[in-house]
Amino acid sequence: MKLYSIGKGAVGNREIWCAELSNRGTGSAADKPAVYFDGNQHASEVMGGEVTLYLVHYLLTGYKDIPEVKKLLDTRVIYIVQRADPDGAEAFMTGRVDWDPARAPGAEDRDGDGKKGEDGPQDIDGDGEILKMRKPDPDGDWKTSDEDPRLLVRRGKEDHEGVFYRVWDEGLDSDADGEVNEDPPRTGFISNRNYPAFWATPDGRFRGRGDYPLQEHNARLLVDFILSRPHISQVESYHTTSGIHLRPYAARPDSDFPPQDLQDFSAVLAKGTELTTYPVASIYNDFTTIDPDLPPDRQPGVRHGVFIDWAYVHEGLFALTTELWTLESFLNEIGWGKIPRDRPLFAIPGRYNRPDVQAVVMKWLDRHQGDEDLGGQGFVDWKNTAHPTLGEVEIGGFTRYWLRNPPPGPYFRRVAVDQARFAVAQALTTPLVKILNVEVKRNDENGWRITAEAANTGYLDTSLEQARRVGIAEKDRLIIELPKGAATDNPVSVDFNFMRGTRGGESLSIYSASWEIQASPGTTARIRLHSEKGGSDEREVILK
Repeated sequence: MKLYSIGKGAVGNREIWCAELSNRGTGSAADKPAVYFDGNQHASEVMGGEVTLYLVHYLLTGYKDIPEVKKLLDTRVIYIVQRADPDGAEAFMTGRVDWDPARAPGAEDRDGDGKKGEDGPQDIDGDGEILKMRKPDPDGDWKTSDEDPRLLVRRGKEDHEGVFYRVWDEGLDSDADGEVNEDPPRTGFISNRNYPAFWATPDGRFRGRGDYPLQEHNARLLVDFILSRPHISQVESYHTTSGIHLRPYAARPDSDFPPQDLQDFSAVLAKGTELTTYPVASIYNDFTTIDPDLPPDRQPGVRHGVFIDWAYVHEGLFALTTELWTLESFLNEIGWGKIPRDRPLFAIPGRYNRPDVQAVVMKWLDRHQGDEDLGGQGFVDWKNTAHPTLGEVEIGGFTRYWLRNPPPGPYFRRVAVDQARFAVAQALTTPLVKILNVEVKRNDENGWRITAEAANTGYLDTSLEQARRVGIAEKDRLIIELPKGAATDNPVSVDFNFMRGTRGGESLSIYSASWEIQASPGTTARIRLHSEKGGSDEREVILK
């Protein structure tokens, strides 16, 4: 492993670290097929950064005893950007910012006092959590849930009787203006909506984040890193929450998908479901609320400027996002009742916020109260606290590591192990080119015919159909290198549009090239095979 920084994060406090893993005894990293993983593009989705860290551990410790890991590191190179937003992740995990909020990119003065980000959430009772605060107020926007009185739901227009509440994130009036948390600091620096692909609709009506694509510093660093390593053919970005493997497109329907690529995505991700239990979804078709009467460019719910759309559409890379962690198993244990299950509920983002879902989760937590595997995470019952500005309030709610991230310990480890196993299986589907045979035939005293045969022994083709469709796929080539005194009238390089993968079968597609050579007996010629995404190989032959 090599460990290096690809640059500092948006506020300049922390490095964005990359772990590069490969057996350098079997060749340089630049000559091998490559796969890229990252985590924690979204600041609060810290499980992504922990799964990438566990993947580093799994690969290093598994090299000796797990054959697939050894094969992977002997033949490929893995790049793991552990936390794409390290400053935001640290702020979420500690509840504090250690930079000047006014200097952070995108900082706002939300209360108009001439200062930026000076009044945000804090842990005021010292329990290590930033929970919710509630206070009875006849004009409050919240009320207790009929499903479970510990839960709060939005007050309806028809609600006139009962107790209503004002609700805040836990915190103080840090700027002494009589308001609590009204000017929080910016703590997330990648939106995953600022990448170039489909950043805006043609008419500009709908668009992603920022004033222009790649305005976000951290996102630009990730793009620059990937583009600087053209041998990367796959990218995987770990997010939370839903328990699902997502593929492109985010902004277009599957009807636009190149057919061969759609088959390949489906086949590889079927292995993901087998190893992780997570289902597979198209972001546009299955993970987005779509109005069937509107064309794609007029859909208000579509996500624009998404990372895997850029990687696949612009760069022709096999691009995935995995939404880690799901509460579905807890509902399976307690029972779904009237909660709809027409498709996996947690394949739809934000469904963990449904009151009926949270009520079932509360029953599960009650049943498992005191379970050591939870590590104290779950739900904190409301307790009275004297607030210096608001007076008597109640503090309670779900803890940091529950709805969107798992508790540290066994619940995390089960997901991390499954994801690491799939990461290895996925990475081993990259193309891998080999010279199979070089044959020399003598034509006359100094005349020779050299024929080389090569194949792509990997699962996937050396370029995706999308890359060929938009004209960015580099051709693969067999090249002969001759010493001084040897010559050929044939082109020294023979190109192939792409080399077909095995798709898991036993047959190989053979690609060959021949050269007529004039050279003295005993001359050494070198045959090189180069594929941008499939790696390199070479052979030396002696003319005899």
